Amino acid sequence: MEGQNDQNDLKIKRIAVAIIVVFHVVGLFGFLIPAAQPYFIKLVPFHLLLMFAVIVFSYNADVKRLLLLVSGVFLCGFLVEVLGVHTGKIFGSYYYGDTLGYKVAAVPLLMGVNWVILIFSIGQMMKSMKIRNSILASVLGAFILVGFDFFLEPVAMKFNYWQWDWHEIPVQNYVAWFIVSVILLKFYYALGLKQQKYIGTAMFASQLIFFVVLYMTTGTNIFA
Repeated sequence: MEGQNDQNDLKIKRIAVAIIVVFHVVGLFGFLIPAAQPYFIKLVPFHLLLMFAVIVFSYNADVKRLLLLVSGVFLCGFLVEVLGVHTGKIFGSYYYGDTLGYKVAAVPLLMGVNWVILIFSIGQMMKSMKIRNSILASVLGAFILVGFDFFLEPVAMKFNYWQWDWHEIPVQNYVAWFIVSVILLKFYYALGLKQQKYIGTAMFASQLIFFVVLYMTTGTNIFA
C-alpha cells in the first residue's frame, strides 16, 4: 500500500512539474511575440496563482507547517514591500505598476505570493543539494536569489511590474533582497518542511530561464 502511495505521489509530482514547465514555456513565447504581449501581461497574476496552487496541492507532508510557511512568508514579504514602497529606505525608491494586479497600500497582494513561491522553491532546491547547515543553506540560497533578481529587475521594469525612480536599480535593492531572503529562508528551514521531489528545482529553474531569456531581449542589459 505504501509503495502504491509513493507511486501516486510521484505521478502527482510529475504532473506538477509538467504544468510548471509548460506554462513557463508558453508564457515565455507569449512575452517574446510583440502582438501577444498585451494579452500575456494580463495573465501574469493568474500565472502566479497557478504556480502557488501547484506548490500547495502537490505538497504531501504536514500541511500545517506548509500553511505556517505560506502565512509567515506572505505577511513578511508583503509588509516589507509596503515599508519599501512608502519609505524608500529598504530597497530604494520604487513604485508598482498595474501588471501584478490588485494593490493594498500601493503594493500588489501577489507580491506576498511571489515571495512564497521564491522562498519555497529555492528552499526546496537547496535541500536537494544536501546542505545540512541551515545558516549556510540560507546564505547560499539568498545569493542565488540576488542573482535571480539581477535578471528580473530590467524585465519587471519593461513590463510594468514595478518602476524605479530615475530608472536606476540601486545596489541597496540587492543588499535588501539578500537580507530579506536570508531571514525568510532561515524561517523556511526552522519549519522543517519535507523535501518534495522535483517541484522546487523545476519551479526555480523555470522562472530563472524565463527571466534570463527576457532579460536578453530588453535592450537594458550588458549583452545588448
